[in-house]
Amino acid sequence: MDNRVCKHCLLRDIEGEEKEMIRKYKDAIMAEDRVADAEYERRLGVCMNCDKLSIGTCLVCGCYVELRALGVVAHCPKKKW
Repeated sequence: MDNRVCKHCLLRDIEGEEKEMIRKYKDAIMAEDRVADAEYERRLGVCMNCDKLSIGTCLVCGCYVELRALGVVAHCPKKKW
């Protein structure tokens, strides 16, 4: 199973059970449902520079961006990726 962790550490301010839940969901996403590493990093880079990012959460839709950026069929609610 792919256990990649974001180099940008968007979850650095999230603690405890919530952080562990996000890591488990990331691990559970099947390989065929994930974007390539380069695309994942590109998406997270866009999110890191967005004014709607707060402690790893998108303020537009409420998702955890590390999870949304991982999915093949996922998209940015502001259409940035």
